[in-house]
Amino acid sequence: MLNADALKQLSQLKTDIRSTKEFAEGRVRGSSGKFGFVVLDDGREAFLPPAEMDRVFPGDRVRVSLTEEDNGKLSAELDQLVESNLKYLVGQYVQRGQGHFIQPSEHGLSRWIFLPPKARGKAQPGEFIACSVTRHPFKDGKSQAKVETVIGKPDNAGIEHAFVVAQYRLPNQFGKEALEQAESIPAQLDALCAERNDLSALGFVTIDAETTKDMDDALAVTESDDGWTLHIAVADPSSLIKAGSALDKEARKRANSVYLTGETLPMLPANLCENSFSLIAGELRPVLVMRIEVGKDGALKGFDYEFAAIRSQHKLSYAQVAQFIEGDASAVPAEQHDSLRRLDALSKARASYRAGHSLVMEDRPDYDLILNEQRKIERIEKQQRTAAQRMVEEAMLAANICAGEKLAELGGGCFSIHLGFRDERMAEIRALLKETLPEYAEQDLHQLDVYLKLVKELESHTDAEMHNVLAVLKRMLRPGELSNSAAAHLGLGLAHYATVTSPIRKFNDLHNHRVLRAAQQGETQPALNDEQSEALQQSVGTGRQADRALQQWLFCQFLEGKTGEEFTGTITLVNGAGIGVRLDDFGINGFVRFNSKKNPFEFDGKRLRITRGEETFQLDQQVQVKVAAVDTEKRRIAFDLANESISAE
Repeated sequence: MLNADALKQLSQLKTDIRSTKEFAEGRVRGSSGKFGFVVLDDGREAFLPPAEMDRVFPGDRVRVSLTEEDNGKLSAELDQLVESNLKYLVGQYVQRGQGHFIQPSEHGLSRWIFLPPKARGKAQPGEFIACSVTRHPFKDGKSQAKVETVIGKPDNAGIEHAFVVAQYRLPNQFGKEALEQAESIPAQLDALCAERNDLSALGFVTIDAETTKDMDDALAVTESDDGWTLHIAVADPSSLIKAGSALDKEARKRANSVYLTGETLPMLPANLCENSFSLIAGELRPVLVMRIEVGKDGALKGFDYEFAAIRSQHKLSYAQVAQFIEGDASAVPAEQHDSLRRLDALSKARASYRAGHSLVMEDRPDYDLILNEQRKIERIEKQQRTAAQRMVEEAMLAANICAGEKLAELGGGCFSIHLGFRDERMAEIRALLKETLPEYAEQDLHQLDVYLKLVKELESHTDAEMHNVLAVLKRMLRPGELSNSAAAHLGLGLAHYATVTSPIRKFNDLHNHRVLRAAQQGETQPALNDEQSEALQQSVGTGRQADRALQQWLFCQFLEGKTGEEFTGTITLVNGAGIGVRLDDFGINGFVRFNSKKNPFEFDGKRLRITRGEETFQLDQQVQVKVAAVDTEKRRIAFDLANESISAE
């Protein structure tokens, strides 16, 4: 046994060792293996060995001691668990011998978590389950979980949908108070409409997909002295859903309607968004009517609005309107011919004007995923955008541009903003511009006029090199976001942009209606604080992630039987390991992994280009690929180039 002096010396030695170590904080990032990393607050990254990774979860905030290895890289040893936010898991119930576990779907969490006997409920091995985390490995020695919900069996019809809804915790049930409020609204519609101007005589129609039920906008176009007057009637739930009410709280929590493949999780109860507030043909509905003066050159020359009532004359589909524009007069009712022709002319003028004064988004095809009785993909139909869709799109853009300017003038509202390039990529961006367009390299690329001029100049070039530069720069942009402060939308090339055309589908639109009404009536404008705006943005992002996760699962299943088949694709990603390719016929993404041992190549990170002998692979280039392997469990799709096998390793 050590005496007191020896213990004191040992304690002092430990203190001396700790004082010579470097400590830092960061967040744990998992991997596809048993190891992980700690992304430090100063931007560095440290390797976390398997034994250490077993003691934490991805996303945990930790304090670590750092060691520099012989190769110059950092490795980390856990010192303290600062916080852990992983409280909920979904995955599959697995049994190995006497052990019962959940195999989590959490990205970067590759180990199973123990389910004690009393924590299993009625769940059975093989089922998909949702669990709460009851023990953390750092604090409790090992991790444990408790079954909260049985999602279903792997062979249940639509299990993929149910799993994703549970995984992302998407709200799919309305509370009792909200449902009671929703039931009371239909009886209030007639009285509300009776108090308003009836503008039905303008001849409004809805133009949507044939299957659309939540029709939230209707259009009419009349002649004006210098062009046209565009009338946009938008459903008005804000008049009957007061801020702070049960329905308002439910809508705010959801943020928007989530359109999963084959399923919609609405922001408002179905009886409201598909009936009471939907602009059903022949039914009198309360609306926000915006009047926009559009010049013959496509310029927006005037804007006003009122809360009114209308009856839509007809429900028209995109297909019907496209047929009419292409020359089939019988495709739509005769009383709509003049208005639709004016809308067509207006939309072409607006598209031309935007092409000269702002930015026009790339016109990509849509993909209809047709599901079978098991709610898996039976086939995928590629749909090119029609003239009718462009007509409606231009009308909605005009409305949101005018609303953005008006709300910025009022000093309130929820804006859709896009701040341009990512700050952390600016060094790469400037290095690339120094070689290609040096006059922009030192300018403030976050300013709208500078960004707009740069993109316009790149778009004007016809040579492939400048096209590649533009494609590379677009991969370095931030995503769009919601903000309670007016700011530019660089992606659209606009000073301000705020959506108002979908208030039964998007909470920010509903909020913007309230701001417009308050301004009109001279009342205090409702406002969102930073925390509320961020919560809306997070909810919107969660819905998008859920839909991408569901589609990837369904895509993997769809391609499982197509191994070896060849397809044409477009390169959407280039990195040091290979190229990402999107199949032109299906819109499905996969990865071609290059094998440097079999066929050496060079990766140009500045231009996102791979050169291999005389071959070059770069963004937006078309290539022929074949399906090499599909891992449905890990949701991964591997392609090979069609003329060789370079990805199998």
